[in-house]
Amino acid sequence: CASEGELDVLDSEILEFLSTLFWVLESKRHERCREKIDKVSLLLAPFERRDFVGLDMESRSNRKRSLGRMTKHLGDLCLQAGLTPDALTHYQTASDILRSINDWLWLAGALEGQCAASAIIHYPNMCRSSPVKKNSSLPETQPRSSQDGKTSKDVDTCISETKRVTNLLTPDDIIRYYREAIVHYSKYQNANVIETEACYKAAKLAIQQHAYLQAANFLHSVILINLALNEEEKIERLMSLSELYTKIGFQRKASFYRRLAATRFVSARNPQTNWQQCYNLMLQALSGHKLSLDPADHSPDKLEGWPGLQKQVLQDLVLAATRVGQSAVATRHMTFLLQVMWGQLTAAERHESALQLQSLAAQCEGSPVPLVLDSGLVIAPVNLVMVPTTESFVVQNLRSHLRPVKLEKTKENFGPFLFTPINFGSLERKSNKATNKIDYLWVAEELCEVKLELSNPFPFELEVSNMRLLTSGAVFESLPLTLTLPPDATNVGFTLSGTAKEVGELEITGYSTHTLGVKSNCRLKNIPKIGESMFRVEVIPALPLLQVSSPLPTKTNNGASISLYAGESVDSSLVLENVGELPIQWLEVSVECLQDSEQVLRWDLEPLLAQLPLHPGATTTLPLHFFGAASFLSSTNPDTASVKSSIFSAPSSFLSSTSNRPGFPDRFLAKSTTSSFKSGGSSLNSFGSQFSKLCLENSPKALQCQLKVRYSSDPGMAAGYCRVATFLFSIEINCSVFITNWDVMPAETSSQFYLVLDIANMTNQELELKYGTNKSLLMEENESCRIPIPVERCPLTKIGKLFKTGESVTDLMELNKSCSSHIAALVDLEWSLVAGSRSGNASLHGITLSLGMLDIVRMSPISWEVSVNGTLIEPHEELNSQVGQSLLLGFNILNSLSWPLHNLELKIQFFQDHQNGITSYQLDTRIACSGATCVELEEVAEFGSAYHECVVVFLTPGQYKVNIQCMSKEKHIWKLIPHLVIQVSKP
Repeated sequence: CASEGELDVLDSEILEFLSTLFWVLESKRHERCREKIDKVSLLLAPFERRDFVGLDMESRSNRKRSLGRMTKHLGDLCLQAGLTPDALTHYQTASDILRSINDWLWLAGALEGQCAASAIIHYPNMCRSSPVKKNSSLPETQPRSSQDGKTSKDVDTCISETKRVTNLLTPDDIIRYYREAIVHYSKYQNANVIETEACYKAAKLAIQQHAYLQAANFLHSVILINLALNEEEKIERLMSLSELYTKIGFQRKASFYRRLAATRFVSARNPQTNWQQCYNLMLQALSGHKLSLDPADHSPDKLEGWPGLQKQVLQDLVLAATRVGQSAVATRHMTFLLQVMWGQLTAAERHESALQLQSLAAQCEGSPVPLVLDSGLVIAPVNLVMVPTTESFVVQNLRSHLRPVKLEKTKENFGPFLFTPINFGSLERKSNKATNKIDYLWVAEELCEVKLELSNPFPFELEVSNMRLLTSGAVFESLPLTLTLPPDATNVGFTLSGTAKEVGELEITGYSTHTLGVKSNCRLKNIPKIGESMFRVEVIPALPLLQVSSPLPTKTNNGASISLYAGESVDSSLVLENVGELPIQWLEVSVECLQDSEQVLRWDLEPLLAQLPLHPGATTTLPLHFFGAASFLSSTNPDTASVKSSIFSAPSSFLSSTSNRPGFPDRFLAKSTTSSFKSGGSSLNSFGSQFSKLCLENSPKALQCQLKVRYSSDPGMAAGYCRVATFLFSIEINCSVFITNWDVMPAETSSQFYLVLDIANMTNQELELKYGTNKSLLMEENESCRIPIPVERCPLTKIGKLFKTGESVTDLMELNKSCSSHIAALVDLEWSLVAGSRSGNASLHGITLSLGMLDIVRMSPISWEVSVNGTLIEPHEELNSQVGQSLLLGFNILNSLSWPLHNLELKIQFFQDHQNGITSYQLDTRIACSGATCVELEEVAEFGSAYHECVVVFLTPGQYKVNIQCMSKEKHIWKLIPHLVIQVSKP
């Protein structure tokens, strides 16, 4: 430590250095002020020198550039010398000069200087810290009252100075000027350091003003700037960002950058790694990443945060705990990762995590007890509920078709008068109890069983030991079970058994396991596929017994299979036989299916109900109707919200390149106007082979629909119980036809459009496809073709209101839905196999349309009237003219909507189509046009019109076409169909 005398010498030397620095700045300021305006030299940034080589420095703009930059430099000298008011004046003058000549870099510096000078006056104590006093351990000699008086005096002085200073920015203007300066800095790649500093300064000022959202925007700009920093500087940068985000309340971003700083502490480029600091920062960053070390805070049904990032954070936390030497904590963190992030882990990640957990547990076994860290943090216990994965948990008493199910009581009608006794909380408790009750019968002192179906999610043998049932209520003696699951085993059945020692209600709450070196208490409430927190048992009276069967080919004892083509319908039945001793008085049918049951399976229950009661030995049937519900549209079609009308893949480039040619539809339809033709002879075979692979790869879709027949009779029905007879239908839906791509094109008339489908025969037989009135084609097996279908445009009565409401996401979805339904209702695709009697329909339900498609599908709200030399012409009329002859073209735009259209752009474009795929738009040497070819229309009134005309003179003979279109601010494009054709000949 230095002596008091040495400190005094140091103080005097520092004061002398500051005084010298001030006089140096003052002398430079006076030297610059004495320079003549016409003799001012041009100040340059280091990276600007080569930009001014060879330029005329005596030009007016360069003189202003030199003056503006020197004035800005004067402001810098004044600000460094403490002359803030003078600095403001110079900065204001410099910004006005530099703005006039678009000198963005130095303008940004002037704006930043003006903000800095204004901030010094507004916030004099913003960056001032309390000085460290010598002998600070001694009591202060200055009374507190004198210090308060001095502070008050400084505040009064600051307020009075603020009123006197000219060109002083308001707090809002400071932020605005800083934002403008940062924008100008970003225009220069070599100014990234200056831009970074400006973002930090602006963020701190925004925090000072409590403008937290603006501060967040400035901080976000810092990350986008690419800087070359070493590891220590990167850590400081990330910690600074974390601290600033913490100040503005952005906890998630603060934790994010804190976690990045933690990884930098142990980076391979960091020569001094610090795992303890890394672990501490990782723990601090958990909350911002929506992570908590308590599994109860994480619900599998509610996903919060970013799973990929959360997995990485937890993996880093495990690694840091291991490197620190806390084996028990590392095992707990790894167990937490495997359990909580199970749904977000891939199969490979689960395998790797399980092996890592097993290795960590070999050093310190995991147990379901809390852990306390040295810092006092308590880590909650974690149970491996997903290892092994419980697929089902069924209390066994009777066989599946004999298990009783609780019937819902039908409320009696007591008239309009209701009586509800006041019994607070009792109704809620009863309802919760009813949902947890399982209607199975168990007997005391008898072996009772619970069947579990377990899956091994890992590609290695999984050993589970000491597996027991967890119960409460009546005394229950559970027997331990040790099992080994084969690699990748699924739905392996095991039975946990025990004996009830008391009569009463027994609650089964879960089971305990010991696997991967971790002991776990797996509660049913935490198992996703169980859905109940506990199971209960009771005794019920007798019930009838029903046996179900089907005339379809049987697959199992209680199942049958049926094969359908997509879009095909088949009628069948279900045979019901009463094989019990009691008549069946009540019956109900339901179905469980992965897909919408009404689309796949339907039935008529009324004739069966009319035959009840069904006496013992009696038989009846239930009519069934199967339908091969499937999607006929390719799911790989590009996102219609991000593309225009050209949405096809490689084969569809044909449509994209020819859709602009007005003659294309006529030539295209010429191949399909006959009532029937073989598609193999068409010109589309060139790309048909590209769909053959798709045909081979599309495998049949298998669905399983479980038909449930609930039935009952007295006395069991009086007690509120029934039985369920199940029959499983395995439905195989084979592909019939499949639409791989689609597009829309304008037709010859404005009331129609062409829906062009790339359709493939996915069967192994010859198929006939009918796609319109008297239009059909034969398709060989695994063959594809392209067909155009004329469709009426969607009328304005359906979607006209969407032109008024705008183009929000909701409106676009509603418009897409309306147009899709319109197409699906008008287009009927009927297929039939030539070799058999099987047939069906292919639906276009759910077809998606891009923004460009929507403009073609829906009816245009604009009608066109075109006149030549004052005479109206027909849409298909071809005009004749001569070289040098002037034509007066008039265009009248008619608004068909009941509300005005705003901000329209009328565009007239002349071009030549050479009929060989080449179109020329550069016609400056062939056409002379008088009048605007692009007109802005602010408003076209409801049912009103707008008129524009221009005069054109053709300089060379040939055929010319005119593309006339109107574009709205929402990027809708409405074109005149067909194009105006002008044949110009020599005089």
